[in-house]
Amino acid sequence: MIRFMLVALVAAFLAGASVRASEIVVLGEEPVAEFALPDGSVLKNAFVWRRSSEGLMIVHDTGQYFLNFKLLPDDWKTAYLGESENEPEGPVVETPVYEISDPYQLEPILERVPNLKPEQVNYLLRVDADGNSETNALGLAILQSLLDGQSADARRLIILKEELGLEIEGLSRDELSETCSACEGKGEVDVSCASCKGSGECVRCEGDGERKTGIGDNTLHCTTCKGSGKCRDCAGEGGRLSVCKACRGRGVKVLKAYCEARRSRFVQALNPDAAPDASVNVVQADKALIMQTLFAVPELSTGAVHYFGSEAYDGAMDTNILVICLMHAALNNDVKNAERFTISLNVYYGEGEVLDVEKYLNACDVCEGTGMLEKSCAACGGTGDCKRCEGDGERDTDFLDRTIPCTTCRGTGKCTGCAGSGKKKLRCSPCRGTGRSVDRERAEIKRQLLTKELNDYYQSKR
Repeated sequence: MIRFMLVALVAAFLAGASVRASEIVVLGEEPVAEFALPDGSVLKNAFVWRRSSEGLMIVHDTGQYFLNFKLLPDDWKTAYLGESENEPEGPVVETPVYEISDPYQLEPILERVPNLKPEQVNYLLRVDADGNSETNALGLAILQSLLDGQSADARRLIILKEELGLEIEGLSRDELSETCSACEGKGEVDVSCASCKGSGECVRCEGDGERKTGIGDNTLHCTTCKGSGKCRDCAGEGGRLSVCKACRGRGVKVLKAYCEARRSRFVQALNPDAAPDASVNVVQADKALIMQTLFAVPELSTGAVHYFGSEAYDGAMDTNILVICLMHAALNNDVKNAERFTISLNVYYGEGEVLDVEKYLNACDVCEGTGMLEKSCAACGGTGDCKRCEGDGERDTDFLDRTIPCTTCRGTGKCTGCAGSGKKKLRCSPCRGTGRSVDRERAEIKRQLLTKELNDYYQSKR
């Protein structure tokens, strides 16, 4: 009898364990200590980071895992989708169909805008579009053309905007581009001749116009330069003008980070009827970089970072998040991303409205705020004289004591590297040419205060 009871208890225990093992935990945005996958593997501290019609992107201790709905067993599909594979699908939400009017050929450009859905493009280009939609469509097309490097399209659309008399915030010519520093706005740069290495002299006769025959002191007319002594590739100029690669000959460079921020702002401002599931907060606009930065902020809880990157976050702390990312980038000398976060603050909230950046900057001690440093010219050793003719402007030919004008400095006697000044200006490395350095004490205090605010806000939402 006792043996029978023990067997019954073991059977009941195993039956209960089997039921518990078959229970499916529907993973959400709150981290779960252990999450068992259909194949039996377990993810530690897992939570749903992003959900789509195809499946779930799950973040866990060792990385990310995509849970594809199509590959799930029927009971898992029922748990996550509310239906099995064989059950009929629920009601389909019909996408509004609009009659398109596109006199300015914007549709192929708008189709390349990231995160802009086809229904949104149709909504912007609908026949009865209001002024706001027309402005958004044209603004997005201008920004996308600039970011794609399609300067002809961008120029056409900017002229169109001006001729239509449209005032689109943040899209004036001065805001979209800056003078190219490589060519100083000329569109062309001096390129040293590869054949003569900038000397302008014939390589074969070394600029004499004649060359030795190898028999005594006899010389022959140089056939390479036809007796001129000049390099035939550059005609004695020592170089040539070439199209500036940095700006492709335009003399201006597109402010890429600014255009990207403006483009994201336009996408988020679209009519919600055309984009019911569009992001509504700034974090979503640059999520990858913001999340990467937040994870590196000292003392900011991991749970808080996950929350701010989830769909449950309502955007209430966007300004704090952008500022803390800016402070963290600045404290780590990440000039590129610090500028990117500053631009986002200015684009979304207006310049200086959220943060007075100047309060957190000091003049660079190394360059005294100029961004440039003067150093002795390496080519002439600081003398300012042409190294080949030693400042005379002429050089000996070793032929009957005859002299000829120095082709390296073109008879000026000045060093071509520094124009005779003996000094060269170089960009200051500590401040990367900005002339400013971070007030570290103030920036660290600001980061600490913002960290506390973000942690407290997350705790209030748990």
